[in-house]
Amino acid sequence: MKKEFKELLSELGIESSQRIYEPSEKIKVQIPTDYDHILFLGVVYNIFRNKTSFLYQDYESHQDPERIKNIADKLDLTKPGRVSRVDWQIHHRTNPAFFTTEDNRKILFSFMNGIREIIVTGDGENGPKPNDILIGLPWDGSLFVPIHHPENARKRSLLNQKFGFGEVDQYNYQYAKYDKDLNLQPI
Repeated sequence: MKKEFKELLSELGIESSQRIYEPSEKIKVQIPTDYDHILFLGVVYNIFRNKTSFLYQDYESHQDPERIKNIADKLDLTKPGRVSRVDWQIHHRTNPAFFTTEDNRKILFSFMNGIREIIVTGDGENGPKPNDILIGLPWDGSLFVPIHHPENARKRSLLNQKFGFGEVDQYNYQYAKYDKDLNLQPI
């Protein structure tokens, strides 16, 4: 499959001499909270050692050459860097349908403060480097409303943009790149 993928890249005019590696195991980072209704807030992500490894994993899942071409254009394979696919999670003790607007506000602010730190420091061992790319998936995970509800995706994409991600693309990905000062810049 890897040889077939390398041939596809060549056919699409995508140059990459990067070796294909398996992604890291899912890394889970928990953010403590004092809010009684929440078990924990968290971040789950996979780190790909290079951009071609991420493209390969996406190709294995979707088998869509046009998709690979469009994502490769976003990632800019001419520049080195890792790719991390990231998902925000909140694990509830109480059904979130019973949360008040004030409950949601408190949860959101607690969550945003914890996430900001993780975006800057990583999980301690896998901290970000300049040119690394984060990919957010606003359709994954569960924030305040059911997972595949369009309003949930909209809220999650707006939250991602507050952290520095760009607009949602046709594949429901949002991209951000670390600059030399490790600030996220939208792609």
